[in-house]
Amino acid sequence: MVENRISFLLNDLVREMNGQADSLLRGKFGLTYSQFVFLLILLEKKEIDVTRLAKALGVTKGAVSKRIGWFLERDLVSTYQSPGDAKRVLTSLTPVGIKLAKSAGDFLEQRFLATITRSQEFDQELLRNELQKMLQLLLAKH
Repeated sequence: MVENRISFLLNDLVREMNGQADSLLRGKFGLTYSQFVFLLILLEKKEIDVTRLAKALGVTKGAVSKRIGWFLERDLVSTYQSPGDAKRVLTSLTPVGIKLAKSAGDFLEQRFLATITRSQEFDQELLRNELQKMLQLLLAKH
C-alpha cells in the first residue's frame, strides 16, 4: 500500500534521497552522506563550536569529538580555541574542505535534478517554494 500521509511520504523521500546520496558520494568523493552533512553545516556556519555542531547534526558532543579527527586528518577542517574562552573550541572548514563541500553539493544537486526533472509535469520551483513554506511553518512552532 502506498502511504498517503505527508509526514510519512516526506520521510520516505528523504530516506531514499539520503541513501542514494550516500552511494553517489562514496563513489565520487569517498565521503559518506553523514560526513557530507558535517561539511555542509560548517560551510553554512563558517565557524561553530562543538555544542552547536552536535545540535545541528542531531548527535551528542561526544559523537562530534570522535568524528572530528577524520576531518582533521584529511585537512578538511581546522579547530582552534575561541578568543577569550579557552574551553570553547571552534571548528571551521579549510580551503580543501570548502572545495569538497561545494563540489559534492553541486554534484548531488545536479544528479537529483537530472533524475526528477525528466518528468514534463515536474515543477521544481513550485516544489522548492512549498517545501520552504512547510519548513518555515514547522520552525515557527518552536
